[in-house]
Amino acid sequence: MISMYIMQKLAKTIESLLFVLGEATSIKRLATLTGASVEDVSKAVEELNAALQDRGIRLVFTGDAVSLVTAPESSKEVSEVMKEEFSGDLSKAATETLAIIVYKGPVSRPDVDYIRGVNSSFTLRNLLVRGLVERVPNPGDARSYLYKPSLDLLKYFGISRIEDVPEYERVKEELSRHGAEDEEGHIKAETDESAPPPEDAPRADEQL
Repeated sequence: MISMYIMQKLAKTIESLLFVLGEATSIKRLATLTGASVEDVSKAVEELNAALQDRGIRLVFTGDAVSLVTAPESSKEVSEVMKEEFSGDLSKAATETLAIIVYKGPVSRPDVDYIRGVNSSFTLRNLLVRGLVERVPNPGDARSYLYKPSLDLLKYFGISRIEDVPEYERVKEELSRHGAEDEEGHIKAETDESAPPPEDAPRADEQL
């Protein structure tokens, strides 16, 4: 039995994970992601569900999975925003996301989020509804999907294959290079933190 403080912290962590994941997630997977037991995660989810009753975001349970949705009281305003988003011109966020999928796809949603620096769930849904991208199973992870340009997008561009978009190879290579540099920088930072000081560096107890 964990303390109330730990339970509340776990509930907050689950809320953050559900927001970032942007899709229905099983209790078992949440337990794996948080390092908590399935029983504790189930209790934390129930606590989160109670805490969200007076908020603009709610939990929806589908079998053993749970996801974040907007509150029904806000359905009118949310519907108007979604209708405008799905029928009007592409927003800056949609254009950015589409460009990433065109030049880097097939690409996972976490990768799109990482490149853009924000959650892209709504934007990806927008592009799916418009028929500009397709969602396909991820061969490397059966629990997730990959996004790629749709046939309708190719028709709109007037091309027969995605490699025919302007500067495809250069942009794709640049995106891949930046991704590799980011990973190398992360590894280097971890290495630098754990590396011993140079031979001529004073020990911590010798420094003033």
